[in-house]
Amino acid sequence: MPSLQHLAPSQLITLLQQFNTTNNHAIYPIWLNNEGQNVIGLLPKTIFEIHSQNQLTQKQRQNCSFDDFGYCNSVFNPGADTATNTATNKAAKAVDIGELTAALEAYQQLSLKQSASQHTANVGYQDGLMGFISYDLSAYHLANANRVANANHMQTRAHHVESSYLTPNQPQLFLGHYDIYLTYQHQKWHLHTTTEEAMAQAATIENWLNDLVSDVKLPTPKPLSLLPLWQKSAYHQAFNKIQDYLTAGDCYQINLTQCWQGELSNQQLVDYLPSLHQSTQAPFAGYLALGNYELLSCSPELFFTFAKNAQGENCIITKPIKGTRPRGQNVAADQANKNELASSEKDIAENVMIVDLLRNDLGKYAKTGTVKVPKLFDIESFSNVHHMVSTITATLKDDISPWTVLFESLPAGSITGTPKKRAVEIINELEAKPRGAYCGTMGYLNFDGTGQWNVLIRTLQASDNNVSLWAGGGITIASDCAAEYQECFHKVGNLLKILHQ
Repeated sequence: MPSLQHLAPSQLITLLQQFNTTNNHAIYPIWLNNEGQNVIGLLPKTIFEIHSQNQLTQKQRQNCSFDDFGYCNSVFNPGADTATNTATNKAAKAVDIGELTAALEAYQQLSLKQSASQHTANVGYQDGLMGFISYDLSAYHLANANRVANANHMQTRAHHVESSYLTPNQPQLFLGHYDIYLTYQHQKWHLHTTTEEAMAQAATIENWLNDLVSDVKLPTPKPLSLLPLWQKSAYHQAFNKIQDYLTAGDCYQINLTQCWQGELSNQQLVDYLPSLHQSTQAPFAGYLALGNYELLSCSPELFFTFAKNAQGENCIITKPIKGTRPRGQNVAADQANKNELASSEKDIAENVMIVDLLRNDLGKYAKTGTVKVPKLFDIESFSNVHHMVSTITATLKDDISPWTVLFESLPAGSITGTPKKRAVEIINELEAKPRGAYCGTMGYLNFDGTGQWNVLIRTLQASDNNVSLWAGGGITIASDCAAEYQECFHKVGNLLKILHQ
């Protein structure tokens, strides 16, 4: 009989999702690896959601008893009190990013005052919001920014733009205030509760967790085959069109991705999580279940870390990836591939383009003179590939919220291109379908302003049993079509193999 303390994080979240599905209970289980600072959240107090109709919904937990709980649902009204919003106006307008960040900041400030726990800066999740923001949502708002500002723009055109960017019937944003969560330290699980309501149920929750792991067993997943949506000729056609745009001067770099698809049969995406994580050991892995939608990430890429410096100022770190080589079959071949990447003029040029883009993004919110690049063109090795990674840091202005920086910097430059807005428009034109959460971000932001967010690459999505996996790379004028096509397989080949076993 298994015990709670014998389970690895990827195993425990699998059992929690089993319970979630079997009992038809919406406990909204989420797991974040956070470079080994594992956290699992369940039964959030408050939820902010945006679905494909592009409206913000706020949900409030009615109680946190595991045998009797539910959520009160409302469409968010920007004019109402964020903390007690009970609006039911079904004709509410599409969400505005400025209104969304204002709502999250107001909730953050109120919750910080009401929190029953003490915060220690820079030690992982403590009390805040965990979840994800889709690529679709951020790309839509970036591409549509000027149109939204034009009051004379036709509503039918706006609807067409929205529908072409947003994946139908799929969540675009989920952020939950997890006042009940577990951390995994020194091979032991620790239960944390941060509100008085949750603290009152702590003993009951702990007993429930122990009963859960004693009654269920880990599933044995069936082989899952994912096939590319594009034939090689379709990729070549899109690549050639990008070369036309690059030659015409629309962009300097465009990130082209392709999709693999398959179908689940009497199983869940989470069933594959233990073996996927054991193989990849991805530093920014994560999992989230929302009804019939699952998000499973094996991401190696950091988008943002928000931290406090010695003076108590909000600081930010970002580590874009641009440049890839496969791992070698032996030590000598592996080192040769690594050396080739480190000396590649093409990859260095791609990397510096994205570094400059992110320096520009952060420069809008940073104190003068604080944007730095302490590491440029580092080579970091992962289970299946070597990546070229640079590091950019900055200190935020005192009046700038981390939420503002996060939303206004999405989608990440490393998975779009430069200039970003035009790259996003070309991606929307050429790729086979909207990306969904892929290339968005998943993570947490504590109420004290510290947090960490990944870039959702090497990421699987499942919706109504349909599974998708994407991969791609940055295309420049110097790119070779065959090499770029093969790089996609280098990036997800190990995931495809594990799923098919």
